[in-house]
Amino acid sequence: MALDSPWGTGKTTLVKMLQAQLEAKQIRCIYFNAWSVDFSSDPLMALVSKIDLLGKDAAPQAQMRMKKLKSIATLVGKRGLIAAIKASTLGALDLEKEIEAAIAQGTGDATSELFDLVTKEGECLNKFREELEAVVGELRKDDEKGNLVFFIDELDRCRPNFAIELLERIKHLFDVPNIVFVLSIDKSQLEVSTSSVYGTGINAREYLRRFIDLEFQVPQIFGRTFVKHLFLRFGLDTIFAQRVNELRSDMSNFVEAFWFLAKATQLSLRTQENCIARLALVMEQTPANYYLHPVLAATLLVVRSINSKLYSQIRSGVASSEDVMDWLRSLAGQSALRDRTAIAIESYMSAADPNEARRALRRQRLEAIANNAAADSGDRTHAAEVLQFTGYLTGQFNGAPRLDHLLNKMDLAENLQT
Repeated sequence: MALDSPWGTGKTTLVKMLQAQLEAKQIRCIYFNAWSVDFSSDPLMALVSKIDLLGKDAAPQAQMRMKKLKSIATLVGKRGLIAAIKASTLGALDLEKEIEAAIAQGTGDATSELFDLVTKEGECLNKFREELEAVVGELRKDDEKGNLVFFIDELDRCRPNFAIELLERIKHLFDVPNIVFVLSIDKSQLEVSTSSVYGTGINAREYLRRFIDLEFQVPQIFGRTFVKHLFLRFGLDTIFAQRVNELRSDMSNFVEAFWFLAKATQLSLRTQENCIARLALVMEQTPANYYLHPVLAATLLVVRSINSKLYSQIRSGVASSEDVMDWLRSLAGQSALRDRTAIAIESYMSAADPNEARRALRRQRLEAIANNAAADSGDRTHAAEVLQFTGYLTGQFNGAPRLDHLLNKMDLAENLQT
């Protein structure tokens, strides 16, 4: 079974929730972080060691079975199997040299010995599967039921060779009764790994179907509830509760703007978490009676997280509010940018533009649209509302919100590093 979703969208959290739910029903589970062991040459022993840990308190019979399984697994290893067969059945046969000799000389004896080697290897693989099936049965406790569920996580972050070999090992060695594998993957990334191993000529999507019987898409989550959960985790609810007078609405205004932007830009859960973590840094530098400009803060945090080039252009004064809105429009569409939150975002970016001449030119363009009877009614309304709110902001804050103050707070970590 595969749970498919891009990196940072909550697969690990979902898998661990599933594991907890199954274990509460007395179903045995193993969680395996493939990325944590991809330094090894062969994933087989890492997989077997996880089963061994599951049976550390098992009955003596189960432990004896487990010991035998580990011994066979050692033989099945890339180097171990050949070494063991040479020692026990084929004497001093050097596999590489014998292959070369068979090709160069066409000798029947060498070829026969190589076929013997393959036969012995097949017998060893069959024995491994038999012992594995027996171990799984022995490890089952009286209060447990169903299959052993093996969760494989972070597979798409592994070295391509390791990721593909892990899949091959699961397919050919662990395909026994009473074991179910749940692969937590970014399938598109795994397809890239497949192509890097087997070449671009391979149909990576079809190749991966060999390993997956059932496939589920993990839905993207874009909700205020998740953002509020992040506020609780980073203690921001307490910090915002200390805001004074009209600044008490900063939290709700930030959540609305950030939620809108997360949905418009398809922000992953991991990236949302990173944004809120950096907001915590900003809030540490913002006294309770100082303006935060939450809509502006949410916009800059999102741009900083997923469009570093545009953020650098904002930082250097090259990018205008129109550049930011054009970028959002390219992701969310024209209609989404007529939302009231989008109007607030555009107004804040316009009001905070440090280039006075550019602000004046933007105002003239909006006025031309708002006063053009031939223009689309939606465009006219949008332009008028942006003009009105931008005017309110520039009047409220004696000219404009200070963009550089927010940018400096957001980049504090990088400034400290340099």
